[in-house]
Amino acid sequence: MAQRRKAHGTAADVPESMRREVLKRANELLSRKFEPRVPLERRRRHAFNYPIEVFAEGRGRYFYLCTRYRTPGGRPADDFVVRSTRLEYTDLGRFNLAYFRHTNRWWTVYAGLSLSECFETIESEELFWPVL
Repeated sequence: MAQRRKAHGTAADVPESMRREVLKRANELLSRKFEPRVPLERRRRHAFNYPIEVFAEGRGRYFYLCTRYRTPGGRPADDFVVRSTRLEYTDLGRFNLAYFRHTNRWWTVYAGLSLSECFETIESEELFWPVL
């Protein structure tokens, strides 16, 4: 019988302290830079989907910057989430930084960045900003 090998890059590979730090810094960035723009969009009358919330989430070794949208009908049951930026934990506090392309694929732009470098890049390069 073949032995099962540990899956590479599972949630257990990301130290809990690193997970908390990434989510804390991501939520701080989103609340400082992007959240003030969301209420402006909510107050307007919309014919198309509009943003109602920006947030960060972590799944396994990946961390995402997300935007929750509401449809013009205004029913919360129809809300949906779009992920725009992905930080992939590689090893020893290093991350790959990617954005979601129009081709429905993640495109890694930077590899081997520290956490500080990731957030400096996200803040300065519009490519990684949530679509509001």
